Amino acid sequence: MSLLPDRPGKAIWYAVLIWLSGFVWGSIIFMIPVLKATEPVPYISSNPAISFPIILFWCLLAKFLAGKYLTPDDTPNNGLPLGLTFLLTNVLLDLLVIVFAFNKGYQYYLSLSVWAAYAILVMVPLKVASKTSDIAPDPV
Repeated sequence: MSLLPDRPGKAIWYAVLIWLSGFVWGSIIFMIPVLKATEPVPYISSNPAISFPIILFWCLLAKFLAGKYLTPDDTPNNGLPLGLTFLLTNVLLDLLVIVFAFNKGYQYYLSLSVWAAYAILVMVPLKVASKTSDIAPDPV
């Protein structure tokens, strides 16, 4: 089993779309003073107005994009490379943009919500791949 997706360009593009959705949502929240000032939930989220909607939306978006990426001919093992691509792309973009460019620092990774979102990016494609392979036609 290869840990690289069959179509890496498409997988990375989908991962960037997922990251951009979170970035856009976070930017919107930071433009609204009342939402920007949302009280943090210690160890869970530094801003629940950003993280909780992103977690919900990423579940739906990752399921949609994994469904578009994976075909009925794919095996359940093809979900892992896609999920890892989603994960690694988002971790890298978070590191480059949020941690370094926006100077948020490594404390960004101290929130459980960040790790829950990352876990979703791996688990959802695995689940979609297992369901996709269930409907694959039997070879004759």
